[in-house]
Amino acid sequence: MFSRTTFVAAAALCLMIAATDLSAAPKLSVAEDLFNFGYAPQNAKIGHDFWLHSVGDDTLKILKVIPGCGCTKAPLEKDAIAAGDSTRMEILFNTGHYRNRVEKHPRVQTNEGEGNRVLTIIATVVDRPDSTYPVIISPYKIDLSQFGEKRVDKATISVTNVSEDDLDLTMVWVKSDYFTVKLPGSIGPGETAQGTIALTERGKTISFENSFTLQLSDMAGSRFTVPVKRSMREAAVKVAPAKGYAGGDK
Repeated sequence: MFSRTTFVAAAALCLMIAATDLSAAPKLSVAEDLFNFGYAPQNAKIGHDFWLHSVGDDTLKILKVIPGCGCTKAPLEKDAIAAGDSTRMEILFNTGHYRNRVEKHPRVQTNEGEGNRVLTIIATVVDRPDSTYPVIISPYKIDLSQFGEKRVDKATISVTNVSEDDLDLTMVWVKSDYFTVKLPGSIGPGETAQGTIALTERGKTISFENSFTLQLSDMAGSRFTVPVKRSMREAAVKVAPAKGYAGGDK
C-alpha cells in the first residue's frame, strides 16, 4: 500500500514532468539573416549559405522554404533539426537580366509558431562587369567545366585596382566545399595582381553553380561576387569493331 505522503510526492513529480513537457518548444535562430553580394554580373548563379540553428528544447522542423521568386532557390541539408543542432540552407540567386540593386527575401516557415522567418539577400547586378570601380576582376565569371578526359580543376584570376588608393582584399564568403580561392592581400593603385581558384576533391566530382564574395577596404566597403560554374560530361567511349569485321554492307 502507498502512503498518503508517497502518493502526494508521486503526483507532484507527474505535474513537474507534465509542466516540463508543456514548456518544451522548438526555436529557430539565424545568426546572419542578411547577405550582400555586392557587384555581380548578369546571367549567372551566385550563392551563399545561411545556417539555421535549433536553440529551443524540442526538435525544430522546417515546414517550408519560400524562396521569394522564381530566380531564387533554397535547398536544405535537412528539415528536422534536433535541439542544439543546426543545418545549412543554400541560397542560389539567378541574376538573369536584372540591373542595379536587387533585393530578395526568402522566408523560412517552422513549427515554432512565430510566423515566417525572413532572410534578405542583396546584389548590385551590372551589365558591364569589365568596367567596374574600384577594381576590375577578370574573368568576371569562372568556368571550370570539364568535357572529356582533359583535367580542368583550377583557373587564374586577375584583379586590377583602377582607383588611386591602396586596397586591401578580404574574402567574405566562399563555397569551400567545392573550391578554394587565393587572392593577394592588397593591391596598389593602377596595379594588377593574380589569384587562383582550385577545385576541392568533392568539387572535382560534381557539377555546380555557385560563387565567392570579396570585400575591399575603400570607404564604401565595396563587395564583388564572382560566379563559379562547373559542368561535367564523360568522354565518349570508342567501341572497336568486332574482330574480322571490315564494315560495309553485305
